[in-house]
Amino acid sequence: MVPVWILLQPRDYLSSFLLYAMMAVALVGIVFSAFGGGAATFDMPAFTGWSTNLGTMFPVLFITVACGACSGFHSLIATGTTSKQLNSEADAKPIGYGSMLIESALGIIALIAVGMVYDTYTSGGFGSPAVAFASGIALMFGTDGSTVNGVIKALLTLAVSVFALTSLDTGTRLSRFMFSELFLKEGETSYKDVTGARRILANPLFGTIFMVVVGCILGGLSLSQIWSLFGAANQLLAGIALMAIAAWLGNAGKNNKMFFIPMIFMLAATLTYLIMTVQKKIVLIGGGTAAWGDWFQFIFAAAMAVLAIILVVEGVQVFAKQAKKK
Repeated sequence: MVPVWILLQPRDYLSSFLLYAMMAVALVGIVFSAFGGGAATFDMPAFTGWSTNLGTMFPVLFITVACGACSGFHSLIATGTTSKQLNSEADAKPIGYGSMLIESALGIIALIAVGMVYDTYTSGGFGSPAVAFASGIALMFGTDGSTVNGVIKALLTLAVSVFALTSLDTGTRLSRFMFSELFLKEGETSYKDVTGARRILANPLFGTIFMVVVGCILGGLSLSQIWSLFGAANQLLAGIALMAIAAWLGNAGKNNKMFFIPMIFMLAATLTYLIMTVQKKIVLIGGGTAAWGDWFQFIFAAAMAVLAIILVVEGVQVFAKQAKKK
């Protein structure tokens, strides 16, 4: 709840040094391993087919590859916190686009790291993806159990944990923003502008406590089934964000054509994935073999698909009005 410049900005600034150091160490390890013979342990099998254990290449590939390509969560970050830290609007392009390039590089590094410990990772030998990432990079510098391996693994695990902490903090802040805005009407900028129950619900303190409690409950219940829908929700949000930007630019009389192709592609990929998920869960439910997690995914996938279709229809209507006006 404190202003961005008091805690979030300086903390993220310091954390960025750990992130850059982690990527530098990883790059050194990759080069060293490639030319020093350590890459012999890289045993990730080549993908040569159209189908995967998650589904077909389309849309699974474009749901799995999220933050390093096109991410709805990043659109929330950009509008919720990044925009408050820019000296000028001109800084948005190098910071926003530069961040996506760095995240793409990090995604490739992570893929290589997992490839170094692929068999152990797929057999569930690591407690978390962060440990698998750190172990894969550490293996490039020395065999498991060696001093240098242990030091690199500890430092990289710390760096990943710090990186995750910043995301959780910012995510909670953004959740509070959105929760409070649910109870504000157009023209109302603060809970101080309203009265009654809405004044309480839109209060930043109430929103923060509510989101933290919900997060703790979900974490305590170990609802791993939620994670399987993260990619679809994130990429769906990306498509909706592109649609919102295109609609806003159109209303402002500015060129918005560059958003249509990525917008349509992201919406098509995510809606296809959600519909496929719903179909799979219906088969399990109809066969009587569905667990509670299957019911959970069915309900939320169906809800996201319906809400997305409603928004798409509204977006098409807006674009049609803009075209007619021109």
